[in-house]
Amino acid sequence: MKKSAKTNYIFNVSYQIFTIIVPIITTPYISRVLGAEGIGTNSYTYSIVRYFLILAALGTVSYGAKIIGINQDNKETRSIKFWELFLLRAILTTVMIILYYAYVVFLAGNKLIATLQGIYLLGVLFDISWLFQGMEDFKKISIRNFIIKIINIIYIFTFVKTASDLPKYVFGLALFTVLSSLVMWINLKKYITTVNIKKLKPFQHIKEVVELFIPTIATQFYAIIDKTMIGMFADSATENGYYEQAFKVVDMSVMMITTLGTILVPRVSKEFANKNLAAVKDYLRKSYKFVWLLGIGLMLGVTGIVNTFVPVFFGDGYDKVKILLPIFGLLYIPMGMNYMTGRQYLVATNQQNKYTKLLVIGGIVNILVNFLLIPKFLSIGGAIGSVTGEFCILFISTKYLTKTKQYDFKSFWKDIYKYCIAGVIMLIVLLCAQIIMPLNWIGLGTLILIGVIVYGVMLITLKDSMVLELLNNIKAKILK
Repeated sequence: MKKSAKTNYIFNVSYQIFTIIVPIITTPYISRVLGAEGIGTNSYTYSIVRYFLILAALGTVSYGAKIIGINQDNKETRSIKFWELFLLRAILTTVMIILYYAYVVFLAGNKLIATLQGIYLLGVLFDISWLFQGMEDFKKISIRNFIIKIINIIYIFTFVKTASDLPKYVFGLALFTVLSSLVMWINLKKYITTVNIKKLKPFQHIKEVVELFIPTIATQFYAIIDKTMIGMFADSATENGYYEQAFKVVDMSVMMITTLGTILVPRVSKEFANKNLAAVKDYLRKSYKFVWLLGIGLMLGVTGIVNTFVPVFFGDGYDKVKILLPIFGLLYIPMGMNYMTGRQYLVATNQQNKYTKLLVIGGIVNILVNFLLIPKFLSIGGAIGSVTGEFCILFISTKYLTKTKQYDFKSFWKDIYKYCIAGVIMLIVLLCAQIIMPLNWIGLGTLILIGVIVYGVMLITLKDSMVLELLNNIKAKILK
């Protein structure tokens, strides 16, 4: 990666680490205060508003980052594209706000919580993070998110005290999402100028935006449809509470993997536009290895500490999460690989139609498995459906890239065995250590530290090229 990409990654990783730290601080508190039913109510009602959020954004986030990335060196053209896309988003969001509150009035069960969830739609209206992604200015995005998250933590501990404070909790989450979008407008003048409104043609982008709509909805589809269907078949909101907590653990840590893809989309788009295909493939190769490096460690690490993690982290009443977490842990590899293949490569190289087809197939598989398993197994069925859908996409996308000779996986698979060996040894050590560790925060922290050390030492022993390169870079910076 070039220096700017490394710098961007450092900022993003710092923020992603912070996003992991925030739930570590707030989730044990919220899970005990609101309980599985309160968390399940929030999860189900939010899953409904998510459909409207996706329709409001359509495919403008991916397309916006791409088109801004292509026009990084032309401020006038960039400004026109920005205002056209913003205007298009404003029109779409306004329509969705009207439709959503029609749903609240006529169909929603818990109207108070559903009304508060609608505030998220304002966040879509004012969100311009795609501009800064396209300009590869991840520093501002990270700093903004740091500040908003800190304020959010203070709000939760100040105002959410009992289960009856669920409306305050939902309102706070939605409000700070909107504020995080508004804050970015302070830095708008650096990249965007005012333009003659007569020059704007927002609907000229509709074809490309719609093409990216299905990939957008599909990447978020699994968890949303799972939660909605679990809410439909379950007798209470607790099943959604179990699902939410288990998925949250995987989702917040998989961001460490997908961050690299988000950062490299503008870079890959630019290299592809300049017909530098060798650089594009090199970015993809490094990204894939990074997925397996972190994915294997996270998947087997979570499985190795689950019996200690769940009661310590969530408290009493979440035993079913012990079953769900190892199932969701299987998502690390396919979610990471699919994100890199889709968002970083296929979209950036104008093959979004192929990406769309892959995601549609995965979505159909997920729905079919859901209909078969959720009525009987509820949250477990939903988890299995998500995993099956993601692995289906991974299998087909790998076949497609190999068949079209866009990427050679033969040499790639040769490096993977090192991560598997290191991960299995770490898992065995953790399962043994878990037996003697106390069931408290010290015991959990010790297990996590043991897992990181064992996995890291094994990869150094096996001479993994990516880990050795990272260590050499750190050594060089220290010596410098």
